[in-house]
Amino acid sequence: MVIEPVVTDLRERLQLISNGTKTKFLDRFATIHSKWHMDEMMTGSGTFGGSPIGFISFHHEVLTVYIPRFDTSLTAGPMTNTSPPYRPVIDSILKSVEFSNALEGWHNLVHRNTRKYGRNFSDPKKNIYMKRFWQFHKFIDDKFQSWLTNNQLNYDDVDHTLI
Repeated sequence: MVIEPVVTDLRERLQLISNGTKTKFLDRFATIHSKWHMDEMMTGSGTFGGSPIGFISFHHEVLTVYIPRFDTSLTAGPMTNTSPPYRPVIDSILKSVEFSNALEGWHNLVHRNTRKYGRNFSDPKKNIYMKRFWQFHKFIDDKFQSWLTNNQLNYDDVDHTLI
């Protein structure tokens, strides 16, 4: 399967904004991240450059740039024990869209837990400045990579407009 143009466009943009400091990257990424979430909230599909890109694919692409450039030792750390806790039944979902939707639904519950994580954790313009944001998304990406392996799928073979 050929990678969708929205993914290659996002990759190019992330590479471009990653030149410089971590703070400059985050400042530039804040707009992209916020717009993706706003579009997702308004239409049910996050977008980049006007084209849909799924929750897992969007965040995976961001981590693919962020980790090697700004935090090579990033682990999920304390975000492996979230509130609400991760539901292992998600790992057994076989259909990719259903897996992505279940993972995103749980993800949203964690982000909205302002009592435990603070108000900024639910704000896409602010949460990217928090270490736990990156740890949390590393945990999610690890779950996704395990799911791909367990289902004998390659990242390039999923529909990135939906996943």
